Formats: sequence, C-alpha cells, structure tokens
Amino acid sequence: MITKVTTLTATQRHRIMTIWLQGNLDAHPFVDPQYWHEMAPTVASQLDTATLYLATTSQQITGFAGLNGQDIAGIFVARDHRQRGVGSALITRLQADYPRLTLHVYPQNQVALAFYQRHHFVAQTTTRDAATGVPDLKMVWTPS
Repeated sequence: MITKVTTLTATQRHRIMTIWLQGNLDAHPFVDPQYWHEMAPTVASQLDTATLYLATTSQQITGFAGLNGQDIAGIFVARDHRQRGVGSALITRLQADYPRLTLHVYPQNQVALAFYQRHHFVAQTTTRDAATGVPDLKMVWTPS
C-alpha cells in the first residue's frame, strides 16, 4: 500500500533513514561511503519539510519516496523488498498525483537510470554534482 504522510513517528523516521542509507550505499559504490554517513543528519532534518509517500506491507515500511514540490528527492526500497514492484508502485502513485515530475540520478547508477526510463522519464541535462564530483543527470516526466 502506498500512503502519503505528513508527519512521521520516531519509528518511521528511523526505518526511513535506515532504508535511505543502505540504499545509497548499495546503489552508489562510486561515491565515498563517508559522504552518505555525513549527509544522514541533513536528510533526516529535511524529512519534516518533504512530501513523503510510504510503501508498506503488514505495517512495515518497505520503501518511500520523498519530494520537494514536483522534484523527486529520492525513491528508496528496503534491500529485502527490491525487485518486487515497490519502486514501481511508488513512481506510479507519484505520476498519478503530479502533472510533472523531475529528478536527478547519477548515470553511473544504471539500475536507477533504467528504472526511470521504463517509467517514461526523459533525460534533460547533465551537470557535475558539486558535493560528490560525480556526473548528475536531470530527468523529467510529463504525461504523454
């Protein structure tokens, strides 16, 4: 089930941050792991102002999407729930709720890039992420 939430419990916040950190460490071996550990407090503080969608089964959070306006800050799925349609369910819900979506993805993360392309996101511009030094691709989705 996908639910849009406005506030998080301490337990939900902990689970989301665990999924976020593990997801970044797994998906971005080309970024120094220390970067993700150092970013965790900043990301945790941003949860209060982000629009959050939670994917749950049996009251357990299996994944989440965070947005700032129409910009997807990230979609993350717990390691033991990947490749089971959780990410697709999240993106489908976002596409139903928003008339336009943007996001940034590291092109080196081929799994994420292919995922977004399957969901009809189109590459726009590539820049270099100042924090990591890694190329960063902006993608946009609009209904066809």
